[in-house]
Amino acid sequence: MSNWPRAHPRPIIAMATRIGGVLLLLISIAFQGQQTRTSAALISGTSASDTSGRARAAGSGAFEAAPGRTPVYRIKLRVHNGQTTLPGAELRKSLEEMNSIWWSQAGVCFEITSTKDDARAREGFDIWFVSEVPDPPGVNGSYKGDHDIWSRDYPDLMPAPHPVTQRAARTSAHELGHGLTLRHYNGYPESADSLMSSGTLGWRLHDFQIQAARARAQQKAEPDTTPTNCSAPQVN
Repeated sequence: MSNWPRAHPRPIIAMATRIGGVLLLLISIAFQGQQTRTSAALISGTSASDTSGRARAAGSGAFEAAPGRTPVYRIKLRVHNGQTTLPGAELRKSLEEMNSIWWSQAGVCFEITSTKDDARAREGFDIWFVSEVPDPPGVNGSYKGDHDIWSRDYPDLMPAPHPVTQRAARTSAHELGHGLTLRHYNGYPESADSLMSSGTLGWRLHDFQIQAARARAQQKAEPDTTPTNCSAPQVN
């Protein structure tokens, strides 16, 4: 028989219980953090490591994940690229990102065709991509009406916590936001990340903006709301 004094079991059990509780707490925190990153990735259509935080479009023009709202409202958009300095591949990427900004949050996207001339469409929207917006000069973009929208090829935009990848995508998405009745969203703590703030790389929409935009989009959309996304941009 050992001469060592026997350890009392209660303190050992209590210590083990405390250690177990701490371990469970750490595991729970780690799991919640992973859930948050995964949820954000699903909402934005990005991987958790994608630092841009934007919604990505697949190479085929079909979007990943799921639309932010349903039904998806698809609106015709005629892109005038006769004066643009953007290479065709860059313009296509900008249009894909512009579409995914709207699709991933508001369930709105644009059926895009392009033309080199200035003939306006009878439905939907018209947008011109140009090296410099003619009127007023010096601005990044301009909305004067559904068939009179302008976007600068390489707009001068301030940083945002979660920036877009293509600058032209942000400006065109912003101007189309005006076409969907949205006003500027300046002077708020989160304005830098907002699509409707002036002159930033932000792309996010608030719920009240989504509701207003969808109401207008429903009026301008294609009658068939069965498709859940838009076709790849047709850029010539």
